[in-house]
Amino acid sequence: MAERLDTTVSYWTKYVMYKGSERELRFPLAVCVSYQQGNRDKHGLLVRAYVACDLADRTPKEVETLYQQRSSIETAFWTMRQARARTSTTDPTVRLLYIFVSFLLRNPWLIVRWGVLATPRRGGRAPPVWFRFEVFREWIDHALDETLRRKWEASTNQIGIPPTYSQLDAG
Repeated sequence: MAERLDTTVSYWTKYVMYKGSERELRFPLAVCVSYQQGNRDKHGLLVRAYVACDLADRTPKEVETLYQQRSSIETAFWTMRQARARTSTTDPTVRLLYIFVSFLLRNPWLIVRWGVLATPRRGGRAPPVWFRFEVFREWIDHALDETLRRKWEASTNQIGIPPTYSQLDAG
């Protein structure tokens, strides 16, 4: 693989895994060369290889663009899973509501991170390293903990079961 990545031009090739064994696997490989252009303070060529089954009619650069779009979708789902509330309910409405709220939490984090805290610089904005999604979640958790703290106590029958209305009327 190192030989295939030692290039300065994008191209298509075939790659063989487990060559010579009964598990031999062949697939098309798009090798894409791009310039880092100072992204993350790096310069020079960036060479990436992508497995591109059923994409042979596209250029290696188009394959890279498809993979980048897919990567952003996977990142969105990864952050959504971090913020999603855990539940044991089987009610699909409640579960969908939890997923909807977790996606809604991701959007303000992106806005604050990119629009408010990112510093403008040549070559694009530099998002802050310290403002990870976990930090934002902790801020939200802290704010909700103070707001939603239970301010009342329900009377129970000493084993945690609330009394019925008839027991309240009798007592």
